[in-house]
Amino acid sequence: MAHNIDVDELDSIAAAVEHNDIAQMRVANIKIASINLFNFIEPPLAYYDFENIYSHGQWQKKCQWLSEFLAHRQPDIVGFQEVFSPEPLKRIASEQGLVHFAVIDAPTLISDYIYRSPVVALASRYPIVEISSVEPDARLVAAMGLSSEFAFSRKVLRATVEVPHIGKCDFYVVHFKSKRAGLALEPKLFEHQPLALDNLAPAASMKLHSETQLLTEQALGRWASTMQRGAEAALLFNGILVRRQESKHPVIVMGDFNDSLTMGALDALTIQGESIHSNDIKAAGLGHLSDAALAAVFAQYQLKDAYELCLEANQQDSLTGNTAYHRDHRAATHYYGPKGSVLDYILLSSEFDASHGRSLAQVVDYQTCDRHLVRPEYERDAYSTDHAPVIVELALRS
Repeated sequence: MAHNIDVDELDSIAAAVEHNDIAQMRVANIKIASINLFNFIEPPLAYYDFENIYSHGQWQKKCQWLSEFLAHRQPDIVGFQEVFSPEPLKRIASEQGLVHFAVIDAPTLISDYIYRSPVVALASRYPIVEISSVEPDARLVAAMGLSSEFAFSRKVLRATVEVPHIGKCDFYVVHFKSKRAGLALEPKLFEHQPLALDNLAPAASMKLHSETQLLTEQALGRWASTMQRGAEAALLFNGILVRRQESKHPVIVMGDFNDSLTMGALDALTIQGESIHSNDIKAAGLGHLSDAALAAVFAQYQLKDAYELCLEANQQDSLTGNTAYHRDHRAATHYYGPKGSVLDYILLSSEFDASHGRSLAQVVDYQTCDRHLVRPEYERDAYSTDHAPVIVELALRS
């Protein structure tokens, strides 16, 4: 028997259908984002110096920018960097449906209300079933000739998330050592004894000029930062390998890498079997494997840049068909003056590589959200962030 449906009931049915459609889309397509929040700290707390305190209005604008970004982009899992105040971040994320939250460290109190060393965090629509920090293996630290005091400049967060239709995935949120020269040398190190000329008395000690000292500190400090960043990448990769062998979980690594993947310091994260010398392969007891079998062994541990996977998976599309062009014109995620660099990445394991025979999903879209950097509006973007968030969208393989 037919019955009349009033307007409110129609609206209710339409809302239910829309909600179901959105839910199905979220099952089919999964969005993962990485955002460096740039000094996310709630007043009256300060970052690094007593003058660095947001006013109430500035803080509200910063929170509003983040909330609107999450509402517009609708990511399902987000890795955050530069978090001083995790509780407000947790609240904002939850309001946008990211109800599961993980953080494993706390910023360092310098004095009174001043903090340094912000931390990383992760928010998710899906349940987080395990949380851990990744610690460097002390034996490998020693084998690399590093100090026994070596530690990651910011603790790495590993969160295992139960992702629909994929299962447990290990998400790593990183913020590697910056390029800044953090090396302060003692004045006595700049006192030099010039070489004495033949038959002359030894020359008096010479103190280097201020500009000479500065350039020396910068050169040595930047190289020290590069060594720290490279060691962090290599030791993290070891931690990922050990966990991967044990758990077999798909892997996602995201965050502010503070360097380009094409630079040598981060090579370890994307090492490929083809780059390993045949003698090393034989010494490892893998020399009996065919090239195809060897490639399959290495592929299960290899991490690839999601941007590259997007280009490869969609190279037949007329919009992304010119892979070389898009690779050369990749949007920057950070600017130092007029110079742009790609510092923020999302790396994916073979389960998300369309060329891999046993992949579970593939990259269908990659976005560098840089409007606030390249076309800023003061009222909207003044207290946003100095990095461009990156978002990768994954679709399940049929």
